[in-house]
Amino acid sequence: MGINDYFLSLFSNHTVDETASLVPHVVGAIRSALLATLAAGARTVVATGMPPLGCAPYMLALFPGDYDRVTGCDTRLNALAELHNGELKRTLDELRRAHPGRSLLYGDVYCTIRAAVTSPAKFGFGDAPLAACCRGGGGPYNFKFTTFCGAPGSTACADPSKSISWDGIHFTEAANRPQC
Repeated sequence: MGINDYFLSLFSNHTVDETASLVPHVVGAIRSALLATLAAGARTVVATGMPPLGCAPYMLALFPGDYDRVTGCDTRLNALAELHNGELKRTLDELRRAHPGRSLLYGDVYCTIRAAVTSPAKFGFGDAPLAACCRGGGGPYNFKFTTFCGAPGSTACADPSKSISWDGIHFTEAANRPQC
């Protein structure tokens, strides 16, 4: 939860700092959903953190910014994801204390995707870790919002397991394997 909230804020020409002001509200909505899930009787719940937004091809293509020299990812967008994840972890700690006997787990996709982008060969990915496998945009991210995967003009890579991003928005099954 939350990726679309942050994306829509950025897409509405809000700055990353303005968008960061949404973090307490977004994590508050996640907290409410977790409480409702616990109230319904759930014993174990996994809350997935935010992936590194600055490593997602669609974010890189739409919001050019300040790039990390090692990964090519946008540092401002990754800082937003890290802020969200820190707040989510604090919220989960609070809920664990308030609900002993329940298992509230944190799913860390940030570390997994960041590790894959930082060292793609180590994890079996190709030499263009920030490019979408299936899209039609060309350029370093192979992303254009108007050319969806499967639409005329789009193409798919031969082996999606060698790509980190499937369509520029979603990560591949291979990228979601725990790396950390």
